Amino acid sequence: MPNIALTDNLRETIRSLRKKQKIRGDELSKELGKGASYISQIESGKIKEIDFNLLNNIFHKVTNLSGSEYNEFIKDLLDNNISHMTNEELQHEKWIIQFNHEIRKFPITDSLIKFIRSSLEKLHYTPEEFVEYINQNIDAPNISVSESNKLYIDVTDIGNGSLQATSYIRFNLPSDFIQKILSKETKTINYINMEGILFYIYLANGLPAKEAHEKATRLLYDNQFYTIEERNKLIQNAYLQKKSQNEDFTIYDLQPTDLDKQYTKLRQQINSGFSAMRDKNITYTCEKLELLIQNMHYDLGLVFALFSSPLYKLNPKDKMAFWNDYKDLLFKYIAQNSNNETFD
Repeated sequence: MPNIALTDNLRETIRSLRKKQKIRGDELSKELGKGASYISQIESGKIKEIDFNLLNNIFHKVTNLSGSEYNEFIKDLLDNNISHMTNEELQHEKWIIQFNHEIRKFPITDSLIKFIRSSLEKLHYTPEEFVEYINQNIDAPNISVSESNKLYIDVTDIGNGSLQATSYIRFNLPSDFIQKILSKETKTINYINMEGILFYIYLANGLPAKEAHEKATRLLYDNQFYTIEERNKLIQNAYLQKKSQNEDFTIYDLQPTDLDKQYTKLRQQINSGFSAMRDKNITYTCEKLELLIQNMHYDLGLVFALFSSPLYKLNPKDKMAFWNDYKDLLFKYIAQNSNNETFD
């Protein structure tokens, strides 16, 4: 498994997240199956590096998030870190590069689906056959990695105070991996897997490995799959432009993609709705938000489905009847020992 250097920035990130959630270091260490002082040794600098999977598990533990909610946490965490770093400084933060390439999910665009489908047709490959081709890993026969489908990053000093990050991966993708993309059953994907698909398409077309990699990364960029350096540059350029023009701006204005901007705007509107409820009755709102968070931890997908149901289509005079029917249905499925719960 790849190891990650524990930089000052990463140690402080772990410490601040843990304290924000009011989790003691020894408690977190125990949840990770480590000795009581393990987290303390990480935060103090006594432990110099950490397995990437374990680092990912730490973030899961301190946030208690999963799925799309965890993906949004990772996106915000990376953006918050890169907002005050140069690209040279980012090269030292191997963990940021690793999370952006392996953990963070990007939406798969229609243009990428069209490109993959047409490319496979021209190459006379079925999606399953092309997965077999990818899994041969013919571009890296001499690279020794201990775990398939895991990104390994080497950071080397290339002189003049500059660093260069080189990534390695040995693919062992499921046979239906590409078919699920083409059918849109899979809607998001991490950077390294999409890069691998595109790279091998160009390789199968006879391009040298270097050119295949350059064309793959260019196509990724055109579809808003940004590396952490590219994302940092876009955010910094947007910031400098706003400052130079003496314009007022918010974090929304610095988002590098249209989907990022849309998400930020929608989240702000949701926050405004909760703030309006707070202004009416802060005690009631806090109680209900605590229940909402509990429901989200239980099943985020179910809560999201309920939230996004088209309630706005209800006839206003039918709202109370709908609510009473909903309560009856919920009581029907709630365990007997929870039947005393009330609904307001």
